[in-house]
Amino acid sequence: MYAPKPMRPLWPPLIKRDKPPKPGQTEDERRQARIPLTHHEILALAEPFTRRGRHVDLAGSDRLARRIRFKPTAYPGTRGDPGGLTETLVLENPGRQHFRLTRTLTDAAGRVATLRSDGPDPKALIERVDAVDPRRQFPRLGGVRVACSYRIEVDPGTDGGSNEAVRLVFLRALTDVDGIGIELDAQVGHGMPAEIRLVSTPQRAIRPSEDLLAVLGWAWRSLRPFDRGWRAHLRIPATEPARTPDVEAKLARTLEHLVTTLGASPADFHRTWLRQRWFALARRTLGLMTIAGLLAIGPGILLFGAPEGSPLRLLSFVMPSLLILVLIARHEAPSLKVTPLPRPLPADAWTPIPRDAHDDISDDLHASA
Repeated sequence: MYAPKPMRPLWPPLIKRDKPPKPGQTEDERRQARIPLTHHEILALAEPFTRRGRHVDLAGSDRLARRIRFKPTAYPGTRGDPGGLTETLVLENPGRQHFRLTRTLTDAAGRVATLRSDGPDPKALIERVDAVDPRRQFPRLGGVRVACSYRIEVDPGTDGGSNEAVRLVFLRALTDVDGIGIELDAQVGHGMPAEIRLVSTPQRAIRPSEDLLAVLGWAWRSLRPFDRGWRAHLRIPATEPARTPDVEAKLARTLEHLVTTLGASPADFHRTWLRQRWFALARRTLGLMTIAGLLAIGPGILLFGAPEGSPLRLLSFVMPSLLILVLIARHEAPSLKVTPLPRPLPADAWTPIPRDAHDDISDDLHASA
């Protein structure tokens, strides 16, 4: 059956509406046609890796996704650190001139750390990754081994080659302290705080005080429950090169504090940090008091009879806007509930508990969250 063609507009639209890009993709990635890798392309891309002792795992590679996986490489333990590491390399080609190399390291305890590098030349990517010692990603902080993941960032002001300036950008860290999983997630937006998570396990669950980490200083916020345990925000610098050293230093201090605190009785925590607990209480109520003050100033100015046209009267009408600016600048919502006064913790606040009790605590966390 004949169907007429749609009529074309008589004139072009005033505003050209481009198709919105997909999130998380560059322009080069969107233009890349999903052409499967050929055998010759795999050999050419893997050549700098083969010269460094890495061999392609054809069974684990995905030609259609343009992903090449290399066979695992074992790093034996040393005298100071007897645990060995297993390395797995994955080279991806999401764009015509864009390659991504990811190194995944796994230790004997199953902790996983990654190192990622992006660029147009696979040879330069493997050189940058090999320049980072695998042991660098598994430091011992506070007496525990931590799996730290990074991204290699190249200074755009350098010309590449041997003169290029690279630095490691901290992404996340994983470890455990006496059966409690510790996670630090720094993969956040510009100026946003990182997040520390205390993850309960079937072997051990805790009922910590909300100021368990806030006693360390202004950068550490109060703990709040979520479905897997407890989490708190951590203030960090917005940009490099100050960001990564600051995160690493705060991670080390956090782990030292948790190892010492969880290794002692809850009563010791209250006695040792009593003064800091009161300071943490004052900091936690500061946001709520600021909002309450801004809301009270506006009506107060009108109540006390500010004259027409005065700056004070104008200020009373812009108070809601100032309140919004304060909330945006904080990058976090203030707590609106009444904060309890610092009190001694129960004796079983972080002692190992059976599985049934762990299920009860998980139910309590869901209810309180």
